Amino acid sequence: MVAHTSAERPAQVDPDACYDRDVTPAVIETVTEQVIVTSPDPTQDSTTQRPTAFRTETHQKIVEDRREIWFETVCPETMTPAFTASLQRALAVRGHYRGEITGQVDSATRAAVRAFQRPEGLASSTLSVAAAKRLGLAVYHPGEALPQPPR
Repeated sequence: MVAHTSAERPAQVDPDACYDRDVTPAVIETVTEQVIVTSPDPTQDSTTQRPTAFRTETHQKIVEDRREIWFETVCPETMTPAFTASLQRALAVRGHYRGEITGQVDSATRAAVRAFQRPEGLASSTLSVAAAKRLGLAVYHPGEALPQPPR
């Protein structure tokens, strides 16, 4: 789990918060096409004197642009063994973590965090504050909470 220094942070953010970025590479597709080089040359009696000739052309096409997303993370000093154990339990309840509850940020924990955050468009193993809130591990401020349903 990473927290960047102030020189590496996006502009105009909370200086007391921790941030990380997720870089998704561009998706490039290779397209192969057959292009007509010469057309058939029909004669008067509708027979072809020469066949159609084709050339194979291959080119690459960007299907999805590269994306760089900065997001607020849970700061390293918060990632205590007790917090990490709670994270592991919260991810296990949701079917993302299948390992032992150790309180250590290991590869299984990072994979579970990535799997939990991926549906929200974040393919990072660094726990975002938004994900921590959805897991019940971080406090929502009153303005962030969902409105109460009418009674």
